[in-house]
Amino acid sequence: MATEIKMPQLSDTMHSGKILSWSKKEGDQVSRGDILAEVETDKANLEIESFHEGVLLKIVVGKDNEANVGQTIAFIGKAGEAIDSVASSATPEQKEKEGLKEKSDEARPEQQREATGPQKSQKDEPTTQEEYIENGARRIKVSPLARKIAEQRNIDLSRIKGSGPEGRIIKKDLSELKEQAYVSTQERQEAAPARKSYPTQATRADLEQATSIPLSKMRQTIARRMQQSVAESPHFYVTVSVNMEEALRLKDLLREQGQEFEKLNVNHLIIKAAGYALRKEPSVNCSFRDDEVYNPGQVNIGIITAVKEGLLIPVIRDVDNLSISDLVFEARAAVDRARAGRPNSSDLSGGTFSISNMGMFDVENFTAIINPGQGAVLAVSAVKETPVVKHGQFVIGQIMKVTLSVDHRIIDGVMGANFLKHFKNGLENPALLLI
Repeated sequence: MATEIKMPQLSDTMHSGKILSWSKKEGDQVSRGDILAEVETDKANLEIESFHEGVLLKIVVGKDNEANVGQTIAFIGKAGEAIDSVASSATPEQKEKEGLKEKSDEARPEQQREATGPQKSQKDEPTTQEEYIENGARRIKVSPLARKIAEQRNIDLSRIKGSGPEGRIIKKDLSELKEQAYVSTQERQEAAPARKSYPTQATRADLEQATSIPLSKMRQTIARRMQQSVAESPHFYVTVSVNMEEALRLKDLLREQGQEFEKLNVNHLIIKAAGYALRKEPSVNCSFRDDEVYNPGQVNIGIITAVKEGLLIPVIRDVDNLSISDLVFEARAAVDRARAGRPNSSDLSGGTFSISNMGMFDVENFTAIINPGQGAVLAVSAVKETPVVKHGQFVIGQIMKVTLSVDHRIIDGVMGANFLKHFKNGLENPALLLI
């Protein structure tokens, strides 16, 4: 029996993927580990690897088409093997749309179609469902397409007057937004008392020169998830200063020991110290799920990494059990793949805690937003030469400030403070990180 190849979930936030290219064509032999296709996700372009052997019998979702996670995109089996049906590849929503489309395409008397007037494009304005935006006590009626456009262009739908049935906001209302915005501004100015005009006042020419750049899929995901995190997770912040003198000394010492440590940097010691602290205070490694405290049982730390389109968070697994040399290798490889735009599918999933390090930008202190699905994130600032008191005397210390953001629904201040105590202790006494 032919095996269905389904769209995998290649990251924690992926709901669908777009097939950019197929590495195999129908009739080609496929072995385990072969790359079948390249897929565009909400975070990066990733490759789908085959876990089956046989012949690529049929490609269901072609190049430049999207498929939801779990949807069948191809079949692999024995040469000449029959495929029962590809209908299972369609999602319930697609099947519903297809059913409605078939009904709408059924032959009707020509005179009846003429009487009802020109039909709207189903692709342009879907009528299979309505969407509502809650705005206080008011429910704003909006078409799915208009809502998508509004999200992409960051348009406040509460200020738009819909021209569809019952005041429904449709695509046309947003397409005419620039002209409407100017007219409404002009009307307000005419109605308002005359006041002095300044040279800096915006003119119509200024408005026409303004541009709007659609968000990339990655930036849309970042915007949606950061808004979700701030709205759902009550953030609580705890900050400590860490004297990095001993950690810097250990870094220099290890780099002199051989090739396995030559790429070691301060960030690797920070990751290792976080793994050490999470093992000591596992509550900070937990997250809030379905009104319960979820303990993942692993310490998988995501490294927030800047890329051209936004941010990726490659994940380093079992950090608390990795040696420093192994940590250096795993972290560098994962971050390099992310920056090159070629992360593995496993790089972007499974994180339990995240670190955002802005020390390379000379940032002195900042807070970070928790990655949804996790319970905490650590914001790391630059190491600064700072006067400190040691044995009753002022000396110059290598001080680094870190701020822990926690989800206060499940992590209390004492838990966060205890994590930072162990994190600080690990870096100020780095021999603990070698155990």
